[in-house]
Amino acid sequence: MMKSLLGSLFLVVTLAVTPGCKSEKAESTPSTDPVVTPPDYCAENGLSKEPFNSEAGGYLFGDLAEDFTVNELGGKTWNLSENWTGCESYVFFSYFQFLSESGQAYMNGLWNSSLQGIISASAKNAHYFFISTEVNENDRVTRMEGLKQRLLSDLNALFADKPEENIYWKDRFHFVTDRLTFVEGSVGGFVNDFLAYKETAPPVDLGDRGNAPAPYPMSFAIGRDQRWDPTGSLSEHVGGPENLKMIAYNPAFYNHRAELRARLAAETDTTVLSLIDESVTSRVFLKEATFPDAAAMAEMDTFEFDVAITCPHRNPFGCSEWDRIARISLCTEFDAEDTESCTASTEVVRWITPYWRRGRRHWVMDASPFLGLVQEGGTQRFRIEMGPSWERGTERVATMSVRLSNKDSGLKSRSVIRAFGGGGFNAEYNTGREAFAFTPPADAKRVEIVSIISGHGQTESDNCAEWCNHVHTFTVNDSADAVHEVAYTDIGNPVGCAARANEGALPGQWGNWSQSRAGWCPGLPVETVRFDITSEVTLGEENTLSYRGSFRGGEPNGGDISKNTYIVWYMD
Repeated sequence: MMKSLLGSLFLVVTLAVTPGCKSEKAESTPSTDPVVTPPDYCAENGLSKEPFNSEAGGYLFGDLAEDFTVNELGGKTWNLSENWTGCESYVFFSYFQFLSESGQAYMNGLWNSSLQGIISASAKNAHYFFISTEVNENDRVTRMEGLKQRLLSDLNALFADKPEENIYWKDRFHFVTDRLTFVEGSVGGFVNDFLAYKETAPPVDLGDRGNAPAPYPMSFAIGRDQRWDPTGSLSEHVGGPENLKMIAYNPAFYNHRAELRARLAAETDTTVLSLIDESVTSRVFLKEATFPDAAAMAEMDTFEFDVAITCPHRNPFGCSEWDRIARISLCTEFDAEDTESCTASTEVVRWITPYWRRGRRHWVMDASPFLGLVQEGGTQRFRIEMGPSWERGTERVATMSVRLSNKDSGLKSRSVIRAFGGGGFNAEYNTGREAFAFTPPADAKRVEIVSIISGHGQTESDNCAEWCNHVHTFTVNDSADAVHEVAYTDIGNPVGCAARANEGALPGQWGNWSQSRAGWCPGLPVETVRFDITSEVTLGEENTLSYRGSFRGGEPNGGDISKNTYIVWYMD
């Protein structure tokens, strides 16, 4: 849970189609050649498509990016609107000049990052623009020529026997000869506006950790929604090297947002109940929604939470800073006359907040196993937590809603019973855990173990339970043939969370965001694990579920397990 700040650096203050000739015969004879329709890149790649938006934009993160044109090596020009497919993203790497030798060495080292790494980390529907602030045009051209040669060498190494891949990626890299702050259109305007902000805005006061100025725009992007995104930190891990490849995980994240947006827009037979849509600084609050009546709820089989949270600050250090547990819980007991009452609750979805990341994150989390808790409809109250109530208040725009629908799954949750919790993951963790008894009805169609689990805390010897592979074992009716386990074998993968950007993991956080954790990633929902145990139980009779947590085959050693495990059964 450690974080890093970008060191203060000082910027040097400087801030056609040729018509072809036609013969007389061609003039007088109509062509009989068939009209060839160019392939639709988005359709070919199974991606949703958005039209180019020519409305007026702005320069804040989340604002619409207007058109721009750049000049590239070889005299080519590239224009956004002319090349807009409707399903690609555009990432910009900025080369700055600094007064200090250390600052310039840092910049040069960063731009020596492996281009192979960028390609390996990137989704394929992305374009990368390399642009320098150097005043001298010859210096810019020389720099870009060197980069292009490196790209050609790297492509030959990566795709020696795949010439089509070589050509594909070569067209995705743009080596711009314009000076960054003079780029025609929105890109030059965006950079100049941000640099003016950086020079005049007060730093964020982090208390005893000092003041944190806004970082330089070493990278930024235009997402598939044609809106500016800050991309974030380039650090591979806290205290580790900075690498351009870390920004290359962003296009996969933009794909997640775009396809989720398209999916929600296409769903027409869904009841949407708003929980919150406002700017907040508090982290814990209660919200109500009025559900359809019991008859309408009886037709629903899908229960989801649409959660979008935006940090609007231009300085990332004005955003929330820690990887905290966030969740939505249904208040199962409350005083309807007291708006602050929630005396008993059931967790239904969980996510982890990101470290210091500007921009918008968006997920839809499935809570269908918990539909049985709201089947009577009417007023339902929810407790929303985005970290501990005592933590530093930071402004965020929270937009959350409930989505109810019938997706013809054939199964509807009708009963939810909590079986086990978590706790301190120490030698006493399993002490006193008795088997849980439950009796599903004789006409149940499916019985499940449903569990939300994440490991936290860092012991000195093994960094448990956040960074270790602990195992959670569930046994039905003491049968060796009915054992279900949750384990975290990906621990130690340095990009295990980064690789989940296409699921909504938020890249570019200013902290240890990219490495695999025990059941979670910063800036991503925690999976609700489900095991079908229908064939392992006797319907209409009492059954038992046993649970044990272990580490390296023995008793737990430290840390904390945040866990809620339920028995759920479904009907037609």
